[in-house]
Amino acid sequence: MLDSTKKIAGMARNIDRWKTYMFQILENMRNEIDLLTLSKKKIQKAQVALHIICSISTECLERRSFRLEMDHTLDPGQVELVKEKELITEIGNLYCRTLRQIEVQLDRNKQIKFRLEKNWSDKHRSFQIDTINIGLNIQSPIIMSHTDVIKDSESTCLSVPEWEKITKSLYEEAMQVLNESRQLRSIVDDVLKKSAKKLRDQADTVDIALARFISDTEQIGQAIENDLKQVVQRLGDSEKSIGNLLRVISNLEKAKQTAETRLYNRLERPGDENVKDNAQLSLISEVKSITEQLNTLNYQLDCARTGHLGLQEARSQLEDDSRIKRKTLWIDSIRCQNIRAHYPSMNILIGY
Repeated sequence: MLDSTKKIAGMARNIDRWKTYMFQILENMRNEIDLLTLSKKKIQKAQVALHIICSISTECLERRSFRLEMDHTLDPGQVELVKEKELITEIGNLYCRTLRQIEVQLDRNKQIKFRLEKNWSDKHRSFQIDTINIGLNIQSPIIMSHTDVIKDSESTCLSVPEWEKITKSLYEEAMQVLNESRQLRSIVDDVLKKSAKKLRDQADTVDIALARFISDTEQIGQAIENDLKQVVQRLGDSEKSIGNLLRVISNLEKAKQTAETRLYNRLERPGDENVKDNAQLSLISEVKSITEQLNTLNYQLDCARTGHLGLQEARSQLEDDSRIKRKTLWIDSIRCQNIRAHYPSMNILIGY
């Protein structure tokens, strides 16, 4: 009996040792499940932030599609916005794959946790049983006869090597799952940090490109406004010049009519009185001179009117160009820059 008691005590110590190992790895697995669940929440928060970024980028692209005519181009800001949209899609797919990996790993963690809990519980019960057995002797009041115990022991019990192999196998499998879970958490953190940096860097690139385009557009718009002011001034001067020419032409035409009327009246002189005297010659010379002046002034008037028409067309074109630039500035400065001011911070991008 003494020998059996020693062997039971030895097995109890072995059970207690493995029970301690199982409890330690079980606690580690419980903590790991909590930590991996936190990583899952980080990915989910990062996905929410990514949806916000996608909305911002999409709205900017949609707004810029309303730019007018010559400004509806593939400028650097547009190029970077398209790159940003592609990056968002790429990272969104990466987050989805990572989330699926986390969910698969969590299932494995929970399954192994359940098996560890059962194994620890079984060992705890076995240790309690052997602790009771160590205390039994011939004076114990609870001892009694049990039939078929030898038969049942031989048919149902595992050998010690088999028991140790099963226990060790579970422990090693749990350690492997635990290490894989820890490695996945490290990958998740790396994915979040690198993705957030890529998104932030691209956002900065977009903002810089838009700011430069806005600055260039403002300079061009100001130049157009300056040109428009000059054209309007020249139009005013042209209108005055045309008015002056018309007044001069009108006066000359009246002077010509006066001279022609005098000549006509003098042609009514009777008989030999209708002579080409100095007065007659002077009137003829005057009509010819006025006609030449009128021809010159009418040519100048035609040129002035052509120039005036050109200035009107230039003003119309400049007004259209100015309208286009104002529309572009409103889209990029008021709409795009304002909405991009709500871009999530780095902490939000990495899931905090």
